[in-house]
Amino acid sequence: MTLAQGILLGLIQGLTEFLPVSSSGHLVLVQRFMDFQGPALAVDSLLHFGTLLAVFAYFRTEIGLVVRSTVRWVTRRERDEYTTTALYLVIASVPAAVAGIAFEDFFSSAFSSTLVVGAMLLVTGVVLWVIEGRVEGVRPLEEMSLTDSVWVGLAQMAAIMPGLSRSGSTIAAGMWRGVAREDAARFSFLLAIPIISGATLYEVLGTNMEGVEFSTAAAGVAAAAFSGFLAISVLMKVIREQKLRLFSVYCFIVGSLAIAVSL
Repeated sequence: MTLAQGILLGLIQGLTEFLPVSSSGHLVLVQRFMDFQGPALAVDSLLHFGTLLAVFAYFRTEIGLVVRSTVRWVTRRERDEYTTTALYLVIASVPAAVAGIAFEDFFSSAFSSTLVVGAMLLVTGVVLWVIEGRVEGVRPLEEMSLTDSVWVGLAQMAAIMPGLSRSGSTIAAGMWRGVAREDAARFSFLLAIPIISGATLYEVLGTNMEGVEFSTAAAGVAAAAFSGFLAISVLMKVIREQKLRLFSVYCFIVGSLAIAVSL
């Protein structure tokens, strides 16, 4: 894999990780149709670290509040709304973690199928189209319930399938439960921290990094961090302006093309 290819994959990873169009699906399609050579899985694992940096940079204030609240609860048993948020983030992370480990072979085989990616992109398009037509949710993040977090966690578990957007699925689940759209997005992005951290660590420890050039990996990580920060900014604006159906149309087009080519 060349330096230019590493940067391109990083840009794609960062943009599609947070825009509701599925990063895994796009990486599968790009590597399939552009015939990228080299230890792609190892590089993909490192690119997720770049998107993690983007989340920390954009939501540094919220992350700081959650961390400080958790520390106060552990050391002094003092609780507030951010302590509850931290607990719900942990609960929402469990389904995807368990499913990812238990059905690793199944999900790995799905990553080799362009047809599966195309079909799941169509599902993502339908989810975004339907949820944007729902009545506006009104409950803030502080009023999320345990049941809300479980549903969001189940949506994240389903999104392990390549082509089914993690951000789109989890935001839609929060909105479906009546959480205010921006707060549903905020919870989704905070939820990306434990799931991306865990997945990245698991993939790196279980992947042969031999052949990965430092310059290629570093450039890809930097590109993923930059484009990821940009993607978060764009999506928050789109959510405020209630234009999620723009991404729905995009998923319909790309998904249909992927299916047509695979057939």
